[in-house]
Amino acid sequence: MKVWAFGDSHAAKFGGTFELVGPPAPTAYGLANEESESQSLFMLRQMLHEVGPEDIVLFVLGEIDCRVHIYRQHILTGKSYFDICKEIIFDCYGRIIKAVRDDNDVNVAVLDIPPATAQENVYELDHYASRDERAKIIFLFNWTLGKWCHDNDVCFVELWPYITDERGWLDDRYAVWDGAHVMNTAVPFVVKELEKCFPNL
Repeated sequence: MKVWAFGDSHAAKFGGTFELVGPPAPTAYGLANEESESQSLFMLRQMLHEVGPEDIVLFVLGEIDCRVHIYRQHILTGKSYFDICKEIIFDCYGRIIKAVRDDNDVNVAVLDIPPATAQENVYELDHYASRDERAKIIFLFNWTLGKWCHDNDVCFVELWPYITDERGWLDDRYAVWDGAHVMNTAVPFVVKELEKCFPNL
């Protein structure tokens, strides 16, 4: 049994532990887009040719959505964070996760979004939320994603409770020097959570 971690740069912490596949900067929203610049849907389909019947596909997407796109859409459209999270998860991300499971008869799991990191607006975006605001967005996204997984019988892997401080920020003990990613020392927590769904892991 292999675990295939499919996702953005936050999946890199699984290198050496799981099979790692991911295009540049994919988003949960863009996963359902055939024309996405990241070509994430194409890469996912290619990966599925190699996934065995006992393997697990672990989706690791949504961090970019929470750090950048949800706040931007909130400012531009006036929609609530909650409504935007629901649109991403119900209409895009979740739809592809279900299709992977149901159309390919493979095991799927979804990793939650890591806590708000220290990274500032390094790309000089017009709309970039404060760390506290990003923590709120991530909490809402994870709550919505967890509920969707429960309702659709999808394994929801919760890393957030293990590595979050009292502010909803990434605990410094698990922060990579770049201020943007989670250290691979958090991987055992992910394995522990996966084993709750897949005891043979």
